[in-house]
Amino acid sequence: MYVAMRFLHIRTPKYFCEENCLSKIDVILSENHYKNPLVVTDNSLFKLGLVNPLLNILKEKNINHALFYDVEPNPSTDVVLKGLKIYQENNCDCIISFGGGSSMDAAKIILAKSVSKKAISKMKGNLKIHKKLPLHIAIPTTAGTGSETTLASVISDHQSKQKYPINDPCLVPHFALLDPNNLLSLPGSITSTTGMDALTHAVEAYIGRANTRYTKKKSLEAIKLIFENLENSYANPKDITYRKNMLLASFYAGVSFTRAYVGYVHSVAHSLGAYYNVAHGLANAIILPIVLEKYGKSIYKKIGKIVDYLSLCDKKETNEYKTKLFISKIKEMNNNMNIINNFKDKIILDDIPELIQRANKEANPLYPVPKIFDYKDFEEIYISLKK
Repeated sequence: MYVAMRFLHIRTPKYFCEENCLSKIDVILSENHYKNPLVVTDNSLFKLGLVNPLLNILKEKNINHALFYDVEPNPSTDVVLKGLKIYQENNCDCIISFGGGSSMDAAKIILAKSVSKKAISKMKGNLKIHKKLPLHIAIPTTAGTGSETTLASVISDHQSKQKYPINDPCLVPHFALLDPNNLLSLPGSITSTTGMDALTHAVEAYIGRANTRYTKKKSLEAIKLIFENLENSYANPKDITYRKNMLLASFYAGVSFTRAYVGYVHSVAHSLGAYYNVAHGLANAIILPIVLEKYGKSIYKKIGKIVDYLSLCDKKETNEYKTKLFISKIKEMNNNMNIINNFKDKIILDDIPELIQRANKEANPLYPVPKIFDYKDFEEIYISLKK
């Protein structure tokens, strides 16, 4: 699949990264001949009133719209079908997603279902949609998932306890409005874990075997922005510059990993999300240094280049030293932002064989990882997460 990605046309959303860029919505809609959007968001953002500025703009511009605000943290097939019903009942012709990755993931599949009779479970995997989708304007309220740039949506099926990706170039949003004002009220825990999610995207894309000159460039830009801005954004949540830079970092990381793919950090995180409803960004933050250590010398050269780009130490140091330094810096960032370092209260030992099976099935042979893990490797990772 990742080889095929090199030959697919994957659009990069047109984006605006500035304060008050939501005001561009009426022009975007009119120029693209759409007039009745469904706003897709989650209940928390709705209750807190954070979606009100967007809704007020739509009212001021006399834009007919419907609202769906029941998206859950790990969007399910049930919530997608509920959103689809509102989309159809209100004769909507496009979607504005407002929120984190969950809102955007749900919006993508609502749009896919609006033009396809195929069951959501039949869309699982790669290139199963094969449809041109209506306009999707994505407005992130976190800086981490990069979902505003990606061809992926991750959906949970609560009945089967499965969480699976749906990947198709048609799922890439058409526009991304990156307004730092949307991030100013984020809790510190969301700022930190979504930021580490973006770091995971950039790092896994860079060290994998499907990267290109373009994806490596975007990964490095994202990693540098994250190292320079994430902890500052966490400590100074009202600073527009830090927030803006983190939105750019998330966007660049999304552009990179949607073309170069991810690795074992994600497959392990998805298994924990499906089984224990663990937040994806938190899972990635904790798992990332563990998996990097497990990769060992297979990533020394590439991590060495990242460290050189970041100027973390003398370039004359060995790549092994640079890799260990980089991993220590990730752990330090987690610690400085009060991110826990295990899931000892979540993981049940008897579940580990099934968790291993699911993580391995997702990753192999799909993900272009730098080193193939066997059963024992996975087992050691889950045991480390349990400690």
